[in-house]
Amino acid sequence: MRNMLSKISAACLCLLILLCSCGQSSKNGNETEISSDGISSHTLSDDANPDKTNDDKNSASPMQVISSGNGIIASGMAGNEQGCYEIFYRPTGDGNIIYTDYATQNRIYLSSQVAGIYHDSTDTSWLESTVGGCYFALTDKNLFLFKLNTPGFTADDSEESRGYIARYDLNGANRQVLTWLDSNETIADGCIVSDSENIYYLEYFINDDGSTTPTILTKLNIRTGEKKQICQLAQDSRHFIVGTYKDKMILKTILNPVHFTAASRAEDIMSAYKQQIHEISLLSANGQQQFVCKWRQDERSAVFANDTMYYWNHEKPGIYQWDFENNSEKCLYSGASIGADGKNYAKLSLLSDLYDNHILATAQESNDSSDSIRFAYDLESNTFSALTLSANERNVEILEEGSQFFLVQTGLKEYPVTDYSPDGEEMVTKMILPEIYLMEKEDYWNNLPNYIPIKENVYK
Repeated sequence: MRNMLSKISAACLCLLILLCSCGQSSKNGNETEISSDGISSHTLSDDANPDKTNDDKNSASPMQVISSGNGIIASGMAGNEQGCYEIFYRPTGDGNIIYTDYATQNRIYLSSQVAGIYHDSTDTSWLESTVGGCYFALTDKNLFLFKLNTPGFTADDSEESRGYIARYDLNGANRQVLTWLDSNETIADGCIVSDSENIYYLEYFINDDGSTTPTILTKLNIRTGEKKQICQLAQDSRHFIVGTYKDKMILKTILNPVHFTAASRAEDIMSAYKQQIHEISLLSANGQQQFVCKWRQDERSAVFANDTMYYWNHEKPGIYQWDFENNSEKCLYSGASIGADGKNYAKLSLLSDLYDNHILATAQESNDSSDSIRFAYDLESNTFSALTLSANERNVEILEEGSQFFLVQTGLKEYPVTDYSPDGEEMVTKMILPEIYLMEKEDYWNNLPNYIPIKENVYK
């Protein structure tokens, strides 16, 4: 097994994960609940789910992604037009929710206290445990915290180790744990979405023998915490919620037509990887699934936003937009020449989160090249521009977006952090953390290093 994992790691390092586009459209738009292919869902029966109601079956509220487009595991930060939320992971295993306010350009504890000790239950920003990881989802009314189970957590362990999903007001007040996770319950990677009354996510359970259950679509009511398992997805495939379209979720399923063993050679594993099939379907709130399109791993790279799918087609180079209503594509930009220098690029990989109506991408001149160039594609002007801004020998990356500013990372910085031991004794710990600034959006797109310092009230 160890040999096999080494081979997989070596092969995967040679490849970018391509998320990509549409090769064929469905010939019929009928929704189905159960079929034998790899993307179908098995809707739980009324007997297995006695709380199911007609409202569940006929829900038509618009859906929206409320986590990072890269999935919940990439949602260590969450932002809106006013500011950004993140976690302060203390060395002692507890932590705090902290907030960067764009208007005042301050990073503070998300606390009701103007000044306090911020490290016990008297403070609204304090988290008793952050071990296992804490991630955010954000609507226009509430902040949601997904605290995952501590690795190795069992039902006999303390509640401190247990995972949960909690709801907060945007100012950090009125915390309510909506649901506690079972000791064998795991939130699957992929986006978190909401219809304003419920949040939807994928999860699975680990059996006693180490195997896992099929991936399950779960609905959690935002007000009451009532949780329902909607449907099970096919066991032999990987599933991700990647976006929304009207009142439906966009589900990506990755199928492996070629299987390999521990004796497989690295080149065979790489070949199998390239032959993975990506299938897109629309998943309703009641678990029904409608096939949309599919493509091979190395054919396309896609992102999902604005109720649509944008993709780069490696076989007929260009940026395309998929129309879910008519199952058809529209070409927005044609050709492999995307730079001001007129160079052609053999490979373009799109990044999942859009900023300021721009798609971010990395481009390579050849499939074998290890050097990449960063570009932004403006959906309004349908033009590419190179992103050359760098600091501390690394690219300057966008972390979050406000109405006027981007929150950017320019590198890493050592901070002396005041912390407290379990017996309450004060101590200072040095931590290596992202160095962040604000930037005017136009400065970022024009590669102008006009960084706006943030006043630090946490890491000091």
